[in-house]
Amino acid sequence: MDYVSNKEHFSNGVQASLPIVLGYVAIGLVVGVVARTAGLTVFEVALMSLLLYAGSAQLIVASLIGAGASAPAIIFTIFLVNLRHLLYSASLAPHVRKFPLWQNILIGLELTDETFAVAANHLAGNRRAHAAWVFGLNLTAHATWIVSTTVGVIAGLAIPNTHALGLDFALTAMFAALLVLQITSRPQMRVAITVGLVSAVVAVGGTLFMSSSWALIVAAVIAASVGVVIERKLLWI
Repeated sequence: MDYVSNKEHFSNGVQASLPIVLGYVAIGLVVGVVARTAGLTVFEVALMSLLLYAGSAQLIVASLIGAGASAPAIIFTIFLVNLRHLLYSASLAPHVRKFPLWQNILIGLELTDETFAVAANHLAGNRRAHAAWVFGLNLTAHATWIVSTTVGVIAGLAIPNTHALGLDFALTAMFAALLVLQITSRPQMRVAITVGLVSAVVAVGGTLFMSSSWALIVAAVIAASVGVVIERKLLWI
């Protein structure tokens, strides 16, 4: 009976992942092509999708490798980009606290923006968390991501000039679209413009004292900090 129940929960988790799967197919193909443009092999892309498993971070890695960034710069950038997962894990922790340690570790490793959103929405109705459901959700999404990025890098081998497609701009375009969707008032618009200007000035000025990759990292940290301070003053007071 428990086996049947777990099987049903797993199946429900797979069904819940279908919207994520559709998105991952499209984005994964782009990530694979961009990674190929940066010179990564099929094996390297597949391994990165297996171990790193983060669309934005993988696009950043490909971009930084293409720009000749150092390993410390790449590692530090990935660390900053993925810090948000601490908040995701903390939010889900109360729901999975009774799970065995190995299950919690696997759930944490498989966590992404999209799977967190689906899981949080599922648990919002005071539903009980089932490990089989979470694994059905996470494993389906992860498998789709690995296959999509791998197919993307293989497709990149058949495209003679991937730079002409402008796919290396995919990450910038994605974050720009997310930013626009979050701007719903004039104060938020002022915050976004100010942060953008600060980031541009620091990034350009920073190249006088450090490499361009480190200048971008410093600009991102400073601009984000300025944005938090301004947002609190304009939106919360």
